Amino acid sequence: MEKESFIKKNIEVSKNSINDYLIIMVANVKELTATTHDYNGTSIISEYYSLQQFEEISTTIKSLGFELKCYFDEDDFISDYENKIIRNNYPKKFIVLNSAQKGISPGRKSLIPAFCALHNILYSNSNAYVTSFIRNKYHWNSFLGKGNAPICESWVYDYKNGWGFNLSPPNGEKVICKLNSESSSIGLTQDNIFNYCFDKEEFIKDLSKKFKQKIIIQKFISGREIEVPVISTPNKTVSLSPVGISVNNQNDLNNIILDYSIRGNNKFSFYNFELENPTLAKKIMKVTEQVATDLEIFGYGRIDYRIDQDNNFFITDIATNPHITMSMSYYYAFKKMGFTYSDVLATLFGIIMSNSRD
Repeated sequence: MEKESFIKKNIEVSKNSINDYLIIMVANVKELTATTHDYNGTSIISEYYSLQQFEEISTTIKSLGFELKCYFDEDDFISDYENKIIRNNYPKKFIVLNSAQKGISPGRKSLIPAFCALHNILYSNSNAYVTSFIRNKYHWNSFLGKGNAPICESWVYDYKNGWGFNLSPPNGEKVICKLNSESSSIGLTQDNIFNYCFDKEEFIKDLSKKFKQKIIIQKFISGREIEVPVISTPNKTVSLSPVGISVNNQNDLNNIILDYSIRGNNKFSFYNFELENPTLAKKIMKVTEQVATDLEIFGYGRIDYRIDQDNNFFITDIATNPHITMSMSYYYAFKKMGFTYSDVLATLFGIIMSNSRD
């Protein structure tokens, strides 16, 4: 019941402060946000909200009673602030609900957190450093590897310089290749999974060159996949129940992954993993809380795992700003505890109001 009471407390904080805050939503939305830099084939637009998802969030914010202003481009928000078209504390204090990350350059998701921190504006993300650090899969993997976190053995490759530290996977190791600094399964297909041998280096090199970034090569874990939402503040971190991923009504995914096609077209569903294995779920939630604390995630985060046939679990990805639309695992986890979609947003706003990051 601890997580339920924590959520209820923050919902109450939010409801008691509705008239004191203006919510500013800075979001990239399909058909509304102009995109000048993109990848071929697997578009960055997969990370944008659909019009329906944007409407879900904006309508819910207004139904809570908050005043709302929306920007579909980071530049427009920054320009309005710099030109004093909008002014913090005149009369209401800002909370920036940010999901914007236009473009393809590394660190782009840190622009709004950095700008808000510079101007003492409350915002929904982890700080700019944490956001960029966790966006780099090899960096957080190496950091967590210094402790006892259950990470996948990993290597890194760059088409300009070859293997990082001159280390490559052993011959025959089953691996998965991912873009080191992207999310939403961009650049990810079923072909990215194979048993490593020297001949596969050409595939890795081509992938790195196509997307102009490093490739992380992880030991591949056959089995189940789960997403674990986590709420983290400087004083308290609470993991929600693990959300199982099912594809074609199959909970044990074996070698299936949420590639660009499956994720982009929502060809997956959720199930309550905790009901199937409460003991393992409890262990995973404990690890999730420790990892979120160690990485200094703030607000909403999510840690993804693969679980093998022997119930060994491994961290495969981390998000500091997971999508919180009605079709994603955050709402699923809230709903299983009896909360509504409006509670997802009210909790986040309450956390921001209650926790100073000075």
